[in-house]
Amino acid sequence: MKLIVSEKSIAGKRIAEILGKGKIKTLSERNAQLFEFDFNGEKAFVIPLRGHIQDVDFPKKYNYWTGTDLRQLTKVKVEYLPSEKNITALLEKKAKEFSEVIIATDADREGESIGVEALDYIKKGNPKIEIKRALFSAMAKKDIDDSFSKLIKVDFALAESANARREIDLIWGAVLTRFISIVSNKMGKEFLSVGRVQSPVLYLIVKREKERKAFKIEAYWELKALLEKDKIKFEAMHKKGRFKDKKEAEKVLNKKPKKAKVLRVHKTHRTISKPLPFNTTSFLRAATSIGFSAGQAMSIGESLYQQGYISYPRTDNTKYPPTLNLRELVQETGKTKEFSVLAQKL
Repeated sequence: MKLIVSEKSIAGKRIAEILGKGKIKTLSERNAQLFEFDFNGEKAFVIPLRGHIQDVDFPKKYNYWTGTDLRQLTKVKVEYLPSEKNITALLEKKAKEFSEVIIATDADREGESIGVEALDYIKKGNPKIEIKRALFSAMAKKDIDDSFSKLIKVDFALAESANARREIDLIWGAVLTRFISIVSNKMGKEFLSVGRVQSPVLYLIVKREKERKAFKIEAYWELKALLEKDKIKFEAMHKKGRFKDKKEAEKVLNKKPKKAKVLRVHKTHRTISKPLPFNTTSFLRAATSIGFSAGQAMSIGESLYQQGYISYPRTDNTKYPPTLNLRELVQETGKTKEFSVLAQKL
């Protein structure tokens, strides 16, 4: 039998439905979900995780802030502790029943790290289990079928690079948070948090707020003329641009000329490049411009990815996978009333 590990439940169900040709059983064991199906004449199970199933932390003896040498804290060996005990227990128990495990988590550093976390418990239950990796950047049927027909090795070095980032975040954040809080006498609920990402972001926010407060509001007036030539209406701005003196602006306005004369025509040629596919940054920029928070946008993006509608959203790549059928996705989107007209135009 084969065991497949997915990163989340919705992704696991999607994988099971594709590989099992729509015939799957949803089961529950130890308060954790799993999917059963037949895969190439062999029984297979998908056990979905909930993202990371381990937390990284210092040993308990370093929990006391005031009694710990912060210089020593930077050299302590950190611990990886189970955060989803129902899932880790299920992985360890079920591993004994399988000869092969396929890691099918997301195709990035975090996905590789999450998959290796699952392997830690699977190998406890079955040290001799064969380990393989299904790597895909979209959850379209062709991508899933291709990845499971061309299995590769797990990239343990890539997983360790993600773990290194987690450990640096812990050590950097914990040491500086404790130091800043202790020297400023801000302890308990009033502690001052420092982080690798949050501190630079906080600096940018404070800097922008200072600029906003320092900005002096100045009143100004603009004069625009609504013109028409050959039944074509257009707008013209007064040559002075902005008037800082209201009376001066009113004086010009009161002249009320009946005609205008075009003195010069200046034409430019501009080539507009076709829009590139989103990477993570451009996707979030576009989503926040229409009212979504970054968190909401990523949650929606991951949900669409896990259902096979878009390629993997956490990426710097701006190329679609060749297996992603864009015409088919546009047609599917067109079934939604709000997008039907636009989909037809495309």
